Amino acid sequence: MMHHLRLTRRFCTKVHNSDAAIRIYSCRFREKVPLQLPSPARITSFYTCGPTVYDSAHIGHASCYVRLDILQRILKDHFGLRLVTAMNITDIDDKIIRRAAEVGKPWTDIARHYEQEFWTDLQRLNVRPPDIKLRVTDHIPRIVAFIEQLIAKNYAYKSSDGSVYFETANYPQYGKLQNIPTEQQSSPESKKSAADFALWKAAKPGEPSWPSPFGLGRPGWHIECSTLATQIFGRQLDFHAGGLDLRFPHHENEEAQSCCYHGVDDWVHYWIHTGQLHLEGQTHKMSKSLKNTVSIGELMGKYSADEFRMLCLLSHYRSVIEFGDDSMTVATNVLKKFRSFFGDCRAYVEGVKPAGMIDSGALHGKVQEVDEKIEEFLRNDFNTASVVTSLGDLASTVNKSINQGNSGDAAIVASESGVVQAMMNYIRGKLTLFGLLEFDEERKISSGSGDGHSIEQVIESMVQIRGAIRVQAMDSKDRRLFAICDQIRDRLKEVNVEIKDHGKSSSWSYVKR
Repeated sequence: MMHHLRLTRRFCTKVHNSDAAIRIYSCRFREKVPLQLPSPARITSFYTCGPTVYDSAHIGHASCYVRLDILQRILKDHFGLRLVTAMNITDIDDKIIRRAAEVGKPWTDIARHYEQEFWTDLQRLNVRPPDIKLRVTDHIPRIVAFIEQLIAKNYAYKSSDGSVYFETANYPQYGKLQNIPTEQQSSPESKKSAADFALWKAAKPGEPSWPSPFGLGRPGWHIECSTLATQIFGRQLDFHAGGLDLRFPHHENEEAQSCCYHGVDDWVHYWIHTGQLHLEGQTHKMSKSLKNTVSIGELMGKYSADEFRMLCLLSHYRSVIEFGDDSMTVATNVLKKFRSFFGDCRAYVEGVKPAGMIDSGALHGKVQEVDEKIEEFLRNDFNTASVVTSLGDLASTVNKSINQGNSGDAAIVASESGVVQAMMNYIRGKLTLFGLLEFDEERKISSGSGDGHSIEQVIESMVQIRGAIRVQAMDSKDRRLFAICDQIRDRLKEVNVEIKDHGKSSSWSYVKR
């Protein structure tokens, strides 16, 4: 144990003497530490624990994968890391076997069905798929070889029932990720200690099994990720991620058996754990066993992927998320504010909205100030909530500037339009960095690419015709013409197009239900 403490202190000193600017929370040291990664010439490995595919995923799972997707986008697209991502699919497990027995189908059919559903759900949520996908059952021989090596090194033993267990007493660093109660627990006769965990489960009658030197059986849960991550990334990982509920026992056990297998002090450099999702008014996580789940299908029937992603952005990735009508209203309103901002700015730039005198120097100073803050927030353990707040403040400042009245100088207006466009580009770039799809689509549409170009032209023509009718109504004070304008506006709103009137001019923008 003293050897372990000396290693830990030496590692901690090395980390804290680093000049690295990005800081990330370490569950080992219970504080933020500088992020130290290899040279830019080497890849950065990022392994995520995937699902056990026995049922449909719920929004508790979705919040984890969306948050991790946001972090990966920041690391890759903002900080420029050469990130390579991998995720496993646990396609053999007690839960899969039980579900197959309940519905009277082969366990392979259950696993393949829910695996495909899972990838479809991630696509609907705009979560980038991992670079490498691995099914457990495709790698049984590698898992068996991993277990054999642990036995050879005296870190595992075969029990009387034919299963193989990891012997925690032979690994003094066990418990490094989370404090583990030290009270003695009674252990089954087949195990030396209650803390020992299964690497190989002996076959039971009628259950799927594979041959091994230990006898027929199948892998334990924890050994799967260690073997698959080792196959892809070798003896050490940069990032390993999952929900907070996986820190113990799953990640603790992964770390223990992998350090023993590879002969290293630390297998994973940085563990990332996302906070759990609770329903509003509840204090426990969403779980199928508690029957308090909301499926991803139910979520997408009521809200958009961007609205749920904004909910995730508005809290720190390590914090609890509360899901409900109130929290989703907040997320939806934030998106509405940005939509309104882009609509007003586009109207200003295109000359539809009356141009006002803008202090371009003040706006440039403001965006520089915001950019420095955002960089600081992202480097401080990926504080996305503060980034969104800062972008909202910048949008409010720009909106206030373009609504101050007419300048009357066409040359100044042209120059100011460029400044407003630059503000739009900056804010849109930050929002799309986080994977907010609608703003990325808006950029494609405004550039005239894709099928949206012809649709945009039709909408623009309708708005112009309405505008002409409205000007005539204002000049003649004809209520019937005003009513026609209102009808056109209301009908367009039904198909997610919002019209705003600015004096005798009008602008439009897409809205999301």
